[in-house]
Amino acid sequence: MRPGFLFANLICVLCLFASCASSKVVEGDGTVHAAPIIRASEFSQKYNMQLDFMKHHFSGLLIVKELPDHEIRILASTYFGLSLFDFSLRDEEFHVNSCIEPMKKKKILRLLETDFKNLFLNGKNIRIKKKNSTFEKRVTGRGFGKSVFYLSEFISGHPEQIRIKHPWLRLSIQLDKLKEKQD
Repeated sequence: MRPGFLFANLICVLCLFASCASSKVVEGDGTVHAAPIIRASEFSQKYNMQLDFMKHHFSGLLIVKELPDHEIRILASTYFGLSLFDFSLRDEEFHVNSCIEPMKKKKILRLLETDFKNLFLNGKNIRIKKKNSTFEKRVTGRGFGKSVFYLSEFISGHPEQIRIKHPWLRLSIQLDKLKEKQD
């Protein structure tokens, strides 16, 4: 009975190690993408935004603008004017100017920092999982820090629709670029 018990324990330990190992299977070219997903400019870029965090759902606008001192400001507000968050990015430094209470948790802010750095600065350690002419799926991190970027509706090589999902945290952000009026 003793050898059978040891064999069962060995199988359990091997299964545990195999389930904790990271998967290296990558579809597509799997290269690390260094260019930002969205290039911030001196002109305000506006996106319809839907943010779902646990049981909270917010809809509104995300406004992104690069200031003359190369600081990128990211402001999200509801359609009725409630400011959800106001972040600043300069080089690799992330600053929280304001944020609503349900999102004012250190781990959530760190996750949003990583997401916005991957969106507006050079994305590090992003793996391209699937890619074709109309759709792209990128993944960064793992476990609770895992972010999945779904990019679609490309115009001139830039995505018009971006969806960021955090599978473990019930956090989802969808951005749809607003069309500029042509006069």
